[in-house]
Amino acid sequence: MPARPFRALMLTLALLAALVILPRQAQANDLSHAFLLEELFEIMAQEGRRSTLADGAVPLQGGILARFEQDVNRIYAPERMQAAFVARLEAELQARPEQRADALEFARSDLGKRVLQLEISARAALLDDSVDETARLALERAREANPSSPEAARLGLVRERIDANDLIELNVSLGLNTSYAYYRGMLEQDAVQGLTADLLLQLVWAQEAEIRADIEDWIESYFLMAYQPLDDAEMRALIDYAATPLAVGFNQAMFRAFDTVFSDISHALGRALGERMRLEEL
Repeated sequence: MPARPFRALMLTLALLAALVILPRQAQANDLSHAFLLEELFEIMAQEGRRSTLADGAVPLQGGILARFEQDVNRIYAPERMQAAFVARLEAELQARPEQRADALEFARSDLGKRVLQLEISARAALLDDSVDETARLALERAREANPSSPEAARLGLVRERIDANDLIELNVSLGLNTSYAYYRGMLEQDAVQGLTADLLLQLVWAQEAEIRADIEDWIESYFLMAYQPLDDAEMRALIDYAATPLAVGFNQAMFRAFDTVFSDISHALGRALGERMRLEEL
């Protein structure tokens, strides 16, 4: 093929590729903007760094601990987390454009925008330990309240919202998968003596009840706090929407994307900790 026609063909293919990529990028930007993903992953990164580096959480000290802290900050890079999440979510939705369109329509509605902003604001506020404690005390009062009280009624609506998208089970599954990925990373570094693949599965499943209890407490206290400004009619509208087949499908696609991202993060954390533990032993 002559050089000039070949270059012309390559230019044409490149332009066609750009025409395909640009709409996909625009779609990804639509999702990120509508669902406040930049803010969400910044908060999630802070949550991850804090929980990983909490006092006594890792058996390291001194310079080795400082280097592990650098590992953690690198692994919990919010921009990279968000990009990986959006890429997986877009792949999930490629064959389900109706789920994507429906989710965007809700996110851009007055109720959707308000709900998403309330959820982000509450999650950011819960980074403060005193706010988290207050939210958990409010949940405890609601659980102990007279069944006919406004507190009990609101908790009932919160639980309907949770049940509409099976959020307890999805989060428990996510917790078990990330725990397994974390220990698998350590196992790959020979950082846990006597731990085999079979024992690892037993170890993870032994955590199921504790993970479930923690998730139930956290998600109920979180939604109870986040949705406090919504009146009962708005809560009912939110629950009714969340229970629709399209909303359920979109939520499941989001959790599959979260599972991919956080399993990868947990695996990387396990490997990083395992490596630092081996270096500390030398």
